[in-house]
Amino acid sequence: MDATVIAVGDELLIGKTVNNNAAYLSRRLAALGIATRRQLVVGDAEADIAAALDLARALTPLAITTGGLGPTEDDRTLAAVAKHLGLELVLHRPTLKEIERRFARRGVKMPAVNVGQARVPAGSHVLANPLGTAPGIVVEEAGFVLCLLPGVPAEMEYIFEHGLVPFLEKKGYVGERVYEKQLHATGLPESAVAEQLAGVVVPPGVHLAYLPQTAQVDLRIWGAAPNEETFRERAAPIAKTIREALGAHVFGEDGATLEQAVGEALHARGETLALAESCTGGLIAKRVTDVAGASSWFLGGVVPYANEAKVNLSGVAEATLATHGAVSDETAREMAEGARARLGTTYALAVTGVAGPTGGTSEKPVGTVCFALAEEGGTTSERLSFGGGRGWVRLRASQHALDMLRLHLHAKGEKR
Repeated sequence: MDATVIAVGDELLIGKTVNNNAAYLSRRLAALGIATRRQLVVGDAEADIAAALDLARALTPLAITTGGLGPTEDDRTLAAVAKHLGLELVLHRPTLKEIERRFARRGVKMPAVNVGQARVPAGSHVLANPLGTAPGIVVEEAGFVLCLLPGVPAEMEYIFEHGLVPFLEKKGYVGERVYEKQLHATGLPESAVAEQLAGVVVPPGVHLAYLPQTAQVDLRIWGAAPNEETFRERAAPIAKTIREALGAHVFGEDGATLEQAVGEALHARGETLALAESCTGGLIAKRVTDVAGASSWFLGGVVPYANEAKVNLSGVAEATLATHGAVSDETAREMAEGARARLGTTYALAVTGVAGPTGGTSEKPVGTVCFALAEEGGTTSERLSFGGGRGWVRLRASQHALDMLRLHLHAKGEKR
């Protein structure tokens, strides 16, 4: 079955709100074996909503709208749908009672405008919304199924999962489910990944997609199957081949992050990490502390941004700064060694660079970043140059620093 997703709201058209609802719906529909043929975004004008409905009906037997079901004057989806389909809006008393109960529990008098949210097109199927006041609504007419969902993401997702999916399954609209497995690689651009996987044979019924991110490439293996176990069996050979082709560049699967991979490796070895970050400004620390349980392997870090802080907080010699500058291998090495000595960790990572847009020189242009990894046996350093704006440089620098440690741990593990 094919579907059209229609997101309604002026705020979407002017860019004030990101259209995450459409992405969610298309992703979940795909998992149900329902292909999204088109995504439409329209404003709150009834004529535009009606035009979108006409287009959806011409394209697909299923359409899902999100947004425009609130109690205010600019919420016009319901009225537009009823008028366009020639259906009378009737009061759905169970919904009205639930709305009244919600206001009563809060000790607030229900505004009269909320009564409108209990009106639904005659003959429609109502999907309960325990998280808000606007219910989901399904209208079936002459081979066309129209589903109306609220725009509030939490409410939309709840109604979709607990109301609409069971409805679609009961009606037989759900096809063979689509399953997926992702492998995450870093340290290679998309073109290099594609080159190394050029000879990979994808089994029948399985598909491979390249999803480049800012600092990594995600490889999505997906396909329809009668159950997840069957899909996993089909996907296993290509996943194995990808791992063999890309080697240590693959750091995890599915929802795994690079910081999780580093943390798991450190935790398994009973080892610890400290950080000294200049140009990344604590971004690496933020990433590692996003990992639950990071306190077992991450002891802390410093952000010695100014030269004085590099001297006082991470032990960089003033002579080093005077001779080599803040952005240098020598400074990065002393930052890492100082952080490790002060916090007493197994390893320390240091990053110092020119994130831009100003501050670059002919010798050290914007995007120049120096890295260092200190441990008991010594300190290694690297210098790289990243393109893109300030945010890109910082993100890619944080990625490289974490991967520098991950690859070091991987190499030590292989030597055991």
